[in-house]
Amino acid sequence: MHHEIHRRALKRAAEILGGDEELRLHLGASEGDFSSWNGAMELPRKIFLRLVDIITEEEVRQVTRHAAR
Repeated sequence: MHHEIHRRALKRAAEILGGDEELRLHLGASEGDFSSWNGAMELPRKIFLRLVDIITEEEVRQVTRHAAR
């Protein structure tokens, strides 16, 4: 279960920021760490929470833009 949620969070956060490299740089992760997360069963808690922040902030921006119309 965690694997699927974490995989989806990585994918969505990368989409928001413009790609895997941008996400890696945003997180301040080494190439080795970042690539290991793609196959991991569970991400480090701190990284997962940062992904949730990225996704949540984007959702808030979308709602705010929609409400302003």
